[in-house]
Amino acid sequence: MAQIYKIQYLSTFHSDVAQVEIDLQEFPEMAARIFFKLDKILSSLVLMPKMFPMYEDFPIFRKIIIENYLVFYIFDERTGLIEIHRLLYGGMDLQSRFGVKK
Repeated sequence: MAQIYKIQYLSTFHSDVAQVEIDLQEFPEMAARIFFKLDKILSSLVLMPKMFPMYEDFPIFRKIIIENYLVFYIFDERTGLIEIHRLLYGGMDLQSRFGVKK
């Protein structure tokens, strides 16, 4: 039987989701599509938490691409916990969001 890992959604992720909902309120079909994909992909992490690549600019995070958005998460193998940190628009300055100096 495959191991099932636990997902924890951080408050930053919840804030990001609320902002994406606001940003996409004029595009309900796009919002529905993105949130459907988001739910499907995040649900699959409980079985395969390493399925997405490390974020090369800040390799503590793994990165999921969902259309124009990126989800950042950390998988702690020691505890088996998956922490979902951020949902960000891919066109923004991501390095500044993670405190990486250019």
